[in-house]
Amino acid sequence: MTDELLANAKKAAEAMTSEAAEESKEAAESLRARLEEERTARRKEADEAAERAYSGRKKLGELEAGKVALKAKQQCVTEVYAKVKELILSLKDADYLALYKKLIESECEDGDEIIVAASDAKRITAEFIKKLSSSTKKKLSLSKEKGDFSGGVILRGKKYDRDLSVDAVVEELKSRTVSETVHSLGL
Repeated sequence: MTDELLANAKKAAEAMTSEAAEESKEAAESLRARLEEERTARRKEADEAAERAYSGRKKLGELEAGKVALKAKQQCVTEVYAKVKELILSLKDADYLALYKKLIESECEDGDEIIVAASDAKRITAEFIKKLSSSTKKKLSLSKEKGDFSGGVILRGKKYDRDLSVDAVVEELKSRTVSETVHSLGL
């Protein structure tokens, strides 16, 4: 009977050991599968986070590149109008006076006092103003005051002044033609 009990106990122990080994194997496989799923999920999250970070940096880079390009375009346009200003200021006296004759004639009113830029005092003279006054049939006078601007004149009237300085003329030209200038430059 002892042998039989020992044999039954041995069979039961072997069955339990076999069952425990099977359960241990299944638990290990289940754990491996869960770990693999977890690793896959974490990798996917990390890839998505990396993609979001890359996409965000790429968009930021594109915005920065756009700002740099816009600044370069603005600088090109600014340089074009600076050249226009230089061209006006460097006109020969006859051409410069013809330009200002047209500008003053189109803007002057009877009784205006003309303030000339200090740099133009030798170009736009009392004699020039006298001829303008005669041709427009308006009383115009040359101010003793000299303007502190790059070139041109200011018409000082009784009610308001009109700025015909080279800077103002170029700025007004720019406001009317900037889109065409940008298009012409291919910007």
